[in-house]
Amino acid sequence: MDRFFAPRRQAGRLALAIGLGALLASSAIGWAAPPAADEAFGIQAPQSLPKTVKAVRPTPSEKMGVALGTLPEVRLGALDKNALLKEDAVNQRLRVKTRRVSVGRAVRLSAADGHWFDLAGGARLWAAEIVSPDALGVRLHFQSLRLPAGAELAVYAPRDASQAVARNGYAQFDPDRKVDFYEGSAAASSDVWTRTFAGERVRIEYLAPAGAGQELPFRVDSLQHAYVDPVDLAARSLVNEKQAGSCENDVTCHPEWADVAKAVSRVEFVEDGSGFLCSGQLLNDNAQDFTPYYLTANHCISTPGAAGSTEFFWLYQTSACNGNPPSLNSVPTSNGATLASTSPTSDYTLLIITGALPDNLFWAGWTGKTVPDGTDSTAIHHPAGDYKRISFGFKDQSFICNQDAGTNSIKLVRIAWTSGVTEGGSSGSGIFTDDTQQLFGQLFFGPSACGVGPSDLYDCYGAFTNTYTKIKKLLAKGSDDNSEPNNSCGKARVVRTGRLTNRIVKINDPDWYRINVPAGRTVNVTVEFDNGNGDIDLAGYTDCSSDAVTTSAGHDNSETISLTNNGTRPAFVYWQVTLSSSTRNTYNMTVSFE
Repeated sequence: MDRFFAPRRQAGRLALAIGLGALLASSAIGWAAPPAADEAFGIQAPQSLPKTVKAVRPTPSEKMGVALGTLPEVRLGALDKNALLKEDAVNQRLRVKTRRVSVGRAVRLSAADGHWFDLAGGARLWAAEIVSPDALGVRLHFQSLRLPAGAELAVYAPRDASQAVARNGYAQFDPDRKVDFYEGSAAASSDVWTRTFAGERVRIEYLAPAGAGQELPFRVDSLQHAYVDPVDLAARSLVNEKQAGSCENDVTCHPEWADVAKAVSRVEFVEDGSGFLCSGQLLNDNAQDFTPYYLTANHCISTPGAAGSTEFFWLYQTSACNGNPPSLNSVPTSNGATLASTSPTSDYTLLIITGALPDNLFWAGWTGKTVPDGTDSTAIHHPAGDYKRISFGFKDQSFICNQDAGTNSIKLVRIAWTSGVTEGGSSGSGIFTDDTQQLFGQLFFGPSACGVGPSDLYDCYGAFTNTYTKIKKLLAKGSDDNSEPNNSCGKARVVRTGRLTNRIVKINDPDWYRINVPAGRTVNVTVEFDNGNGDIDLAGYTDCSSDAVTTSAGHDNSETISLTNNGTRPAFVYWQVTLSSSTRNTYNMTVSFE
């Protein structure tokens, strides 16, 4: 049987590419010194601070009381799904461990394609729909997204917006409420991928403040048309609910791996106009600060553009052994990542996820040490993009993998399977030692599949011993800002009026500030951030021993508090910046007197 390595997708064809050296990229502020330890153990993320249940955020039309009715639509032509599936069948025969799930389609959208609604005070609401016939899911790409102050943009599948039931108080992760919001904010990006919305139709609402003009402050240049995935209950009549091979094992049947399983996700990304899926996992660091490091394969994601297009699907697994999986549209997702480090020499990519993470995830452990041959090993992955599976085997002699690859320059680990295999969509998933449950490689290539002969029941993983030498500084500690240490009231950072940018707040590291306020004056504090990357709240204090005297805990992209010195002398006031969702976010802060 032929064996292939490093298959890179390019719009329906394959290209084999191995670069020389590593591409390193990061948006972090400054990395810590290398860790003393060359390993870390897995850790459960802490629950966010006690949450005030927040009302579901309304769409602009709901907020303004506008009945949209039947809207104008931009309808694309039909796709030849059979031709796409034939291309995919060729790739699957070549043992490709990635899998294509969507194709890009050009979109032209202007203000004339929608309908304007006049509102009180001169504001206006624009709305339109885009239809890609027979799509199982649709994902939009916005370019030049520059919303004016006071503007708001909402994107959703029309049938989801009316289901405003806050199951946990947070619309971000409510399976019945899938709406992406964008505001005029310095924290927002001008190049944005939405989440995947179930079905063939997506709606856009744009709330324009008075005087904003007639043109749209954004451009939709393309969409991804999903054609192979069971993205919701309706799609299951079009695609078999169970995509993976019959020899795969349900991860839920093995509770001893339940924690590690919560680190693993399915990840979709866009490259060369097509959407692909792989697997990957959150990695702990030595500081255990819950930086959202995510390890996957270089042959999956290797460019900043692909990293920025990522969509992570969490907790896509059965609730009972061999039970029915949830609808993919019902699981929490995170959007977007930055490229921290990547290299083909051990086929790894380390991302930092920027989109908000749900609660109850796990950060996997790892070892930079050499794992002996014969070590019992376990893989957790999303074969064919299906719900989470688990495969068992042992570390075998690696020279066969180098023979398959045709080179000794790639650092590989060979795993022989005793139960279960991997498939397209499994690429990037980790291989873990059974005894310590530490990762020591991520899936690269291999011939394994349900039904193959014993000689092909193995796969080749990029060796984490090689990967670790390139990312050990990153895995020491997640980056932070120069206001640290300021994680308690007693260490509150003294600030002046003005603006601080690119501050970092973490789930286990809140930020405290203080300022000396003249008698009779009021200080105003505003933080701006991207709520889609984690919800930030503010609380103000008159001293370190009293309860908060004011709070701001909304669901928009900014929070503001005011603190007044009613005394006769200058006095310090304090405020705390905390996360109420996810584990890390950045913000800008403005401080002024009145």
